[in-house]
Amino acid sequence: MGEVVKSYHPALAAAVAVLLTAGCTTSSTSPPVAAPTAVSTETSAPPPASPSPTGPDARTVLLAALEKSRNTTYRFATSGDVPDAKKISGSGSYDPKARRISVKVRMTGGGQKAVATQRIVVGTDLYSRQKDGETWVHLNLKKIKKDSLYAFDMTDPTGLSRFVESVGRVTGTGTNTYSGTLDIDNGRINEGFLPVGTPAIWVMSSGGAGATFTATTNAAGWVTSIKVSLKDRKGTLHMTTILSGHGKASGIKKPSDFGEAMDFYYD
Repeated sequence: MGEVVKSYHPALAAAVAVLLTAGCTTSSTSPPVAAPTAVSTETSAPPPASPSPTGPDARTVLLAALEKSRNTTYRFATSGDVPDAKKISGSGSYDPKARRISVKVRMTGGGQKAVATQRIVVGTDLYSRQKDGETWVHLNLKKIKKDSLYAFDMTDPTGLSRFVESVGRVTGTGTNTYSGTLDIDNGRINEGFLPVGTPAIWVMSSGGAGATFTATTNAAGWVTSIKVSLKDRKGTLHMTTILSGHGKASGIKKPSDFGEAMDFYYD
């Protein structure tokens, strides 16, 4: 049984893969897309659950904080590893109720040229460019096919909802701190949700636990950090996401200067 990890973010021009013993992860990126490579890996045993004799168990408490956080506006900053010695970093803001997101993503390493993208989505309008100073390109998401490389799923663009769905065993490790596993033993592809914030990895599992995580909340009950680890033959992939600004105005608005996308984007 195994697990394959690939980079996923459609705005990045790279595809990488890793084979983990607990399942498999897959990913896709925006053109040009490099051919994925596979590597066998192993995962560590999941920690035991940690019920509390005086109140809700750790998993219940953490899931409540995750649900609270994912349903409000928040800012995020992400950094981490993806397979083939690549690094990914990103930052932005997300307003799930207004269906708005602003995100910058950059992938480096692996002996390839750095790839970057910037995206703003306001409702069904997507504005994209590679770097500061360039003219934004506008695409109508209602006209883009679901299987297109230019598609952008606004149902869970940061991957936080899919992270919540994948949380397995949870242990309380201190005041407002938790550790646990991600359950990806579901026989299907978990569309990109790692690292949380700027999804770059798909996970398809055929057995076992594929990832471990730690999480931190604050006194107000917001999740403030999520750290995920995936092991492979070459080492461990570490991904960190910092969440902030919960419930505050996102400030996301469409660019004032943009051009329309060519017709082939909608083919």
